Amino acid sequence: MTLMQERIGTTDELDGPRTSVVARVTRILDVFAQTPGQLMLEDVTAISCLPRSTAFRIMTQLVEQGWLEHGQRGYRLGPRAQGIAARGEQDHGRLRQVAAGVLNELQLTTGAVVHLGVLEGGLVLYLDKLGGAALQSVPSQVGGLVPADTTPMGRAMLATHSPEDVDALVAATADRPRRRPLDHDDLHARLNTCRRRAGVDVVRPAGSRGIAALGAPVHGTDGLLASIGIASRDRLDLEKHAPVLLSAARRLTLELGGTRQSGGRRTRSVPATSR
Repeated sequence: MTLMQERIGTTDELDGPRTSVVARVTRILDVFAQTPGQLMLEDVTAISCLPRSTAFRIMTQLVEQGWLEHGQRGYRLGPRAQGIAARGEQDHGRLRQVAAGVLNELQLTTGAVVHLGVLEGGLVLYLDKLGGAALQSVPSQVGGLVPADTTPMGRAMLATHSPEDVDALVAATADRPRRRPLDHDDLHARLNTCRRRAGVDVVRPAGSRGIAALGAPVHGTDGLLASIGIASRDRLDLEKHAPVLLSAARRLTLELGGTRQSGGRRTRSVPATSR
């Protein structure tokens, strides 16, 4: 038995011989990256689907190494993880700076929580979040990573790619936690609908407690650059809010000197007033 196996657990003791230690560590960190605030051990085991003893040993090691912090209210990301997220945000400094005015105006116009995100592989990385009094009503966090196929902002970006590229991007995140199983046919159908809506994707909650959300892509000089989105626990009217969001995305695209994708071809973006 290796030292790593002694400290984290043997392969047979965990969740199957084919799951590596690195994969299990990644699964736990994914839970914290996608869930704001502090989590108890039971929360992590439920979301990650790892045995309780396995999760506890790995999280103890992550605390020792600074990837997690442990307090009376549970676990949260530690200084090493937060430092990486902060450096990632610095890499997108110009995008955030240029987008600031557009995001503030969009938030004031809609009253919804507004996000800015970029596509990192098959994941959405949240770069900014505005929302005033409603900010905490939407469980997302700056620096958080979620599979692109699970959010309107992510699907708005995936819709600018070919089906083959989408499959490759999604495959890279197949092991990431999801609330429901990935359905490739449903995803491609949704992306086709998104393309027919000029790039806007939408989520309508089934019940009154869900979160409604819209997302639209933003392009830079080299093509797809980011996406912006609005989310609210109140009803979002697609006919009313989609044009507002799309106008904001086009304005930001223009300010970044970008183009927009249309039918697989790069075309010059035009202001919403000229359409």
